[in-house]
Amino acid sequence: MDLYTRRQLTLVLVVVVVAGAGLGVDRWRRSHPELAERLEALDRTPVPAPSARPAPDTRAARPRTQSERGHDIPPLDLNLASQDDLARLPGIGRGLAARIVDSRARRGTFESVDDLRRVRGIGEMTLTRLRPLLAIGPAP
Repeated sequence: MDLYTRRQLTLVLVVVVVAGAGLGVDRWRRSHPELAERLEALDRTPVPAPSARPAPDTRAARPRTQSERGHDIPPLDLNLASQDDLARLPGIGRGLAARIVDSRARRGTFESVDDLRRVRGIGEMTLTRLRPLLAIGPAP
């Protein structure tokens, strides 16, 4: 005498597999917040019609280094930058920019660019890419 039918056992197995996959996705998202945010941003970014799509500009695809920028464009002051200013930096979207501004409001100004590590989603690679583009201005 069977307690459960084959159909019921299959349904339980499917529920367990789906729940396990959900937990796996959640764990991956927590360990890769930058990539997860970038993937979510792809879903929110409107795609222009094929006829209106401009030709790709490969020069704008990579951030300029300090030597390429020259001395006429100063680095962005991390303690004075708005959320919109921060969101324009390479690798920083609106969500990460909001977390930077929120961290600055809650924990005080940044003493150095390296203090960005306290913001969830800023890893060593992101910090290395941003270091030449950011500065800490003199204290008021």
